[in-house]
Amino acid sequence: MKLLELVLTINFPIFLGWIFKQLKLFPDKESAVLRKFVIKVTVPFLIFRNLYNADTKEFSQMLPMIASLCLILVFSAIIVVSLRNLSSSDKTISNSFCIGSFVGNYSYLGWGVLSYFYGETGFTRGVFFSMFFWPVVLSVGFTIVWFLSRSSSGDTSKDKIIHALTSNAIPPVLSAFLAMAMNFYGIKLPAWLTQSIGSIANITIPAILFTVGLSLSVMLKKGTVRPVIFGTFFRTVFGMIIGVAVLSIVSFCFKNLDITTKKVILMESVMPSAALSPFFADFVDSDKEIVSGIVTFSTLFSLVTLPFWYFIIEKWSSLL
Repeated sequence: MKLLELVLTINFPIFLGWIFKQLKLFPDKESAVLRKFVIKVTVPFLIFRNLYNADTKEFSQMLPMIASLCLILVFSAIIVVSLRNLSSSDKTISNSFCIGSFVGNYSYLGWGVLSYFYGETGFTRGVFFSMFFWPVVLSVGFTIVWFLSRSSSGDTSKDKIIHALTSNAIPPVLSAFLAMAMNFYGIKLPAWLTQSIGSIANITIPAILFTVGLSLSVMLKKGTVRPVIFGTFFRTVFGMIIGVAVLSIVSFCFKNLDITTKKVILMESVMPSAALSPFFADFVDSDKEIVSGIVTFSTLFSLVTLPFWYFIIEKWSSLL
């Protein structure tokens, strides 16, 4: 498929979701239900189908991908905290920049993009990359919150962490390990069940992109433009520098990286801001509208930058 066709294929469900939002066909409550359905139902089925049918030799790429996620998050956290005063001298605004910029949309949007760009193999690498997304992101996120506030987040934070982990992380992680175990031991499923799993899994990628469109909001308050632009640039452009640094480290530590793994690490590093970023705004002095603005505009900008980075990576892939 040509690059332009890929861009149009990815953008159409996002645009459709945005149109439905403008027409008020999906109120916020219904959009939230749809997102929960995708995360808790169709995503585990997609992960299971992919890993159940994957070549077991691909499992060797799991540890490098998990290490890459950890390194990208840690490097991103250190840099946004170090550069926070460039976004604004106001503490509330600079905190918002940190919260909105440190983590990318590695799984939710990332899986859709990787699936279109690199097919089933790319999607498998994306699953490996974000397999421990929730525990790692929550650990790094609350470390940033602690640093910015210099105080404990308290019992409420602990309750929310546990709830977020159990409600969002357990289904995909369990489906991943179950699929890999059944694949490794050659356990066969009945044909009707395999077909049913595939039917549900096929819903996932278009639904993910559609719900991304439902979440977009392009309205900004006066005084929020600078941190939003700064956060958008950090996630979608500067992130490639972090990706190159992480790829160099991982390539040195793991000698068995294949070319798709290397490409996926670089693509993941420039994903737009994660939709969960406003979650951390509850625990530190910040402006949720700025955080949401970074999520929205980095996502919109990524519709251009992701195909651009894909083109650059493909053109120079011989150097990886």
